[in-house]
Amino acid sequence: MKLIIISAALLFAGSFCDAAYISSLRGQVDLKKTGATEWSRLADEGEKIPLQTGDELRTARASTVDVYMDDGSRVKLAPLSAFKMSEENKESVSLGLYFGRVRSWVKKFSKKFEVRTPSAVCAVRGTDFMVSADADGNSRVEVYEGSVLAGDSRGNTGLLREGQFSDIPNGGVMGNPGQNPNEPGDMNSSIGDSRQAARAEIYGELSKEDVLARAQEEMQSAEYQNRKVAIDAFGNRVRMEEYTLRPQPDQLKYVVLNTRADRFDFGKILFTFNAALPADLSQATANMISSPGSTAPQWQLIAMNSVMSNTTDKVTEDASNGSMVYNGSLSDPRFNLVFGNYSFYAAGPDQANESGGLGRWFWTKTNYNVATNQSSAFAYLGSPTAIIADASNPSGDDVFHTFTKNTFADPAAGSGLTWIAAQDFVLFDNGDILSAGDFGRGLGQGSTVDEITDTLNFQRIYTSSLFGGRTIDVMYSAKLLKEAGLLRF
Repeated sequence: MKLIIISAALLFAGSFCDAAYISSLRGQVDLKKTGATEWSRLADEGEKIPLQTGDELRTARASTVDVYMDDGSRVKLAPLSAFKMSEENKESVSLGLYFGRVRSWVKKFSKKFEVRTPSAVCAVRGTDFMVSADADGNSRVEVYEGSVLAGDSRGNTGLLREGQFSDIPNGGVMGNPGQNPNEPGDMNSSIGDSRQAARAEIYGELSKEDVLARAQEEMQSAEYQNRKVAIDAFGNRVRMEEYTLRPQPDQLKYVVLNTRADRFDFGKILFTFNAALPADLSQATANMISSPGSTAPQWQLIAMNSVMSNTTDKVTEDASNGSMVYNGSLSDPRFNLVFGNYSFYAAGPDQANESGGLGRWFWTKTNYNVATNQSSAFAYLGSPTAIIADASNPSGDDVFHTFTKNTFADPAAGSGLTWIAAQDFVLFDNGDILSAGDFGRGLGQGSTVDEITDTLNFQRIYTSSLFGGRTIDVMYSAKLLKEAGLLRF
């Protein structure tokens, strides 16, 4: 997902103690100081709370926070919103809006100020304007006073004057400036629906404490749960805890927690559909990738957000604008899931806040047909320099163990190259890796398909030049995925 950059001019003093500070807050507002791993709840005690480069703020429902600059400029963060003070010095300020809305009242003759969201480019001086980012990464810019030079991630630009607005879709082309028929939005209310809060949690909560606290809360209403101890591909005991729940009527969330003797890893996937899900989830999930016949399925996947992490490093995938598209075949008519945008990111601590908190962008597929693994366009880090790919079956062609590695030209890397690799295993609870003949042997010994698959697990291990020698190692079961309708044999 590309960044939207909004440039304005706010005057910040050299010392962070005097430059940017929280003036007032309402409700539940959390602050994470630069370099910290945990959030702290702020109390409205009437005192100025200084902000510096790297600090992050987030608001809950019915909660707001005002940030002032020493020249009288200020910004207001609406409920269900989050931003980071990405940069703050004598020359410029950069504000990263992850999701939600922020309104800026900018004094004239100030210096450069940036707001980053998942999608546009704007430049202002002496302006009252609002920027929003919704659950799918789309952005909107509204100008209430002055003018804003706005643009999208493809380089298209347009001048927005007082009273105008522009919608900027994620990965798409900026809309022509139009007259805004509405008064400035109420900054005491959140935008859109609650889907953005669920999406933000997927990408934003990485510390072990946050993940376990969220899991303890969610397991009370989980639809499917599974707990077991199994052996991974390297002989380590792994305690797996998995569950699914519905954050919103149209959403399904899957979470897996891995605890080993010396580490904690987790994975989360959020599926968002076009309509409220049925009581029987399999009615929606059974054919969400490919649905046979010439009639479109009632439930269609429109977005998918996922993260895998060791609480320090992360890999994220972000897919939006999904729909079921008819293939037009006479011999095998069916509807296939196509995402308008499907992007992949990875990050160590230094890249964690790039791309609006998703990490370093590696690649994007547009109009991506998930069923056929085909895309109408493919962009990647370092293009047009060729990507270097490596793939193999380290344990033999009949063993379910694969290895893939992609290396990209990356101007931001000291070596000029950035790489990421993944190992995948399918293995039994005892750690034995599945081979091609195992199903046949099991069935021949009287076991059923369900009995065999209920003892199978998947393990994915990510390594990357961004991770400083660390790995992300997540193991999850076939049993729970099958029960939730996400896996079919």
